[in-house]
Amino acid sequence: MKRSKIKTILIGLGRIGSQLETDPLRKKPCTHMGVVSSEWGKERFEFVLGLDSNVEKCESFQLYWNAKAENVNANPSQVALPKSLQLAIISTPSASHEDWAIHCIRQGIPNLLIEKPVALTETGAKRIQKLAKKNNTRIWINHERRYHPSYQFVKDQLTKGKFGILKSIRASVFTSAKNPGLAFSKLGGGPLLHDGTHAVDLIHWLLGKPQLMGSKLERPKKNSIESRAVAWFQTKAGVDVFIDVSGEREYFQFELDIHTDSHRIICSNDGFQFFQSETSKLYKGFRSLVPFLPPQFPKPESANAFLGIYNEIYEVIRGKKQTMEGTLSDNIEILNMIESIYRRK
Repeated sequence: MKRSKIKTILIGLGRIGSQLETDPLRKKPCTHMGVVSSEWGKERFEFVLGLDSNVEKCESFQLYWNAKAENVNANPSQVALPKSLQLAIISTPSASHEDWAIHCIRQGIPNLLIEKPVALTETGAKRIQKLAKKNNTRIWINHERRYHPSYQFVKDQLTKGKFGILKSIRASVFTSAKNPGLAFSKLGGGPLLHDGTHAVDLIHWLLGKPQLMGSKLERPKKNSIESRAVAWFQTKAGVDVFIDVSGEREYFQFELDIHTDSHRIICSNDGFQFFQSETSKLYKGFRSLVPFLPPQFPKPESANAFLGIYNEIYEVIRGKKQTMEGTLSDNIEILNMIESIYRRK
């Protein structure tokens, strides 16, 4: 007997909720609505309704997707949600994640997918966790790179020791503040919380929670959101992690530069590069890093992080899988790492 589809609501119809799907250069699907309305998604999810406090976003959403959308009060507690929902996707601005999550839990929705960061503070995330435990609500946070086959391959090879002994990681997240929006306001949290959270999440995913050794914040003026955050963490095993997040660049770059005793791996939005130690052709008695491609590395056409997280959500809800990646507890530790950088300024 064929199971019914998972009844789903999308709260927040902006960039990651819907609008980025119109970008002709991005690999599709690249938004929440893009997944739910894809052929793959239509077989598993039943889209019920889209909600947003912006009238224009609701109108454009309805025209583009030919799907129902409603303009609602920006205060979640004033919004009545449909009955019998099984999944709520929260892709509103960061400052409203906590309020929407609490409202959805209280409305009895058993599964939530929340955009990063889950809340603006560790305390806010713990409030969500306490209520979720009381109501047996499952929560996913959309740090989607955890579900990307290329990142999963690198983690698997590092865990198995195929790339040698891990020594250091440099994580850089560089963006532009020329068109800041909420990403560079107190509501958005600044580049460290808004964009750097992806890098901190991957560090936590690869290494667990390391200890902060030092950090520096640069702010254009007193009490303003940082323009740059630099931090140094270290694990109990002595692996050093350097994080540099800046909103003052003329380009966008997300990159992990991983060094072991025998390999270097660059994981970037611009692609992945692998290097291994071989006898140097330049210096007698030395070894150099030489580019190579691991034969098992996933082909680019097969990699889509959005489909990965939604596949896990579907399998967990349907009882086909028990474990969840990127739990709320993980994200509380991630927020703790970010807040430690802010505190030690």
